[in-house]
Amino acid sequence: MDNKKFIASTAEIFTLSLAFICAFNFALRGESEQLSQVSELFALCGKGISFTALGELLLLAALISAARVVWFSDRFFQNMLLYVRIPLMLVSVFVMAGVCSVVFHWFPAHMWQAWLGFAVSFLLGTAVSFGVMLLRSRLASKAYEDKLDQYRASGDEEETQNDNCEA
Repeated sequence: MDNKKFIASTAEIFTLSLAFICAFNFALRGESEQLSQVSELFALCGKGISFTALGELLLLAALISAARVVWFSDRFFQNMLLYVRIPLMLVSVFVMAGVCSVVFHWFPAHMWQAWLGFAVSFLLGTAVSFGVMLLRSRLASKAYEDKLDQYRASGDEEETQNDNCEA
């Protein structure tokens, strides 16, 4: 992965993280006073996100992009199958996000409910990501099939014209 792809990947992950946090913040806007006491992500009481938290999220996005480079580059794991790389990537992202959550006080590390919420939100995010990937691949596959059908149809027309010319 070159620098441009790494930066684009980091920006994409960072943007999705911010969108998720904004949606979460909007959904829990009535609880913002209580959340500000518990989580660094909600320190501004529902009025925004701090620059410190933005930097922390950007760091996590860069770490996730680096993990993507490691797990999906043939430099590191040449013979590892994709269906093995994907779960390992997800586990590494879960661990990195968990460590960042504890280090940056994104939620209370001693509360099992917070860890449950973290796991559920991670699984939901993963499910949405797979859904989007599946949809994109199906749309791309359909587009390629349509182009192949057009190509075949144009080839059939040429054969018909050649047969007519020979007769």
